[in-house]
Amino acid sequence: RYTKEEKEQLKKYQALHGNDWKKISGLMSRSNLSVAMKFSEIKSAINYGPWTEEETQKLISAVKDVMRRKLTTENPSSLSSLEQSDTDLWIDREQLYQPLPWTEIETKVGSRYWRQCKQKWNSVLTSKLTRGQKLYRGTNGLRTKITLIKRLYETQAEDASEVNWDELSNAIGDVPRTYVQSKFYRLKVSFVPLWKRRTFSEIIDYLYEKTLPDLEEKL
Repeated sequence: RYTKEEKEQLKKYQALHGNDWKKISGLMSRSNLSVAMKFSEIKSAINYGPWTEEETQKLISAVKDVMRRKLTTENPSSLSSLEQSDTDLWIDREQLYQPLPWTEIETKVGSRYWRQCKQKWNSVLTSKLTRGQKLYRGTNGLRTKITLIKRLYETQAEDASEVNWDELSNAIGDVPRTYVQSKFYRLKVSFVPLWKRRTFSEIIDYLYEKTLPDLEEKL
């Protein structure tokens, strides 16, 4: 956590040295990533309201740019096929789920900080991979909750770190792991009393034994 004084100091150093995070990190005794991420959060001209269409297109374009660069570095022959295609061939599941340089993407978008860009991208990605289906509404929503609870119960995991979230996201509907993790969070908050006092396995057991039958009855 940064103090108010440290935040002001960071802004001054950035004004002096630009985005030379290595230099600034040395001056502040923080890591390169820490000062870069913190500056992105405190700088001015950030929009906190709903995303505009222009912002969304800037985000998609920025992600395409960094992914194209990454892909062509790893496989130069792929560039021609990407440029010749009018379709979203750049959307490759494994590539899309790799870590992205969010501070760079933030700079390209301009009006949002990196965490907002990351959250919005997960939303865009989910929509594309599910072709706009509303996985968590109506009957589809019930089925998604039921499948998620059953799959989590089958893992017999004692801790969230033991769950293969990528495999689980594929079973739910080929969505990002962050989507599935957020839905699990919503499930436990909505249905499990005193969930903060329970272990991960106790939460799963409660959902399976108490919540699941009620959800199946509603189908």
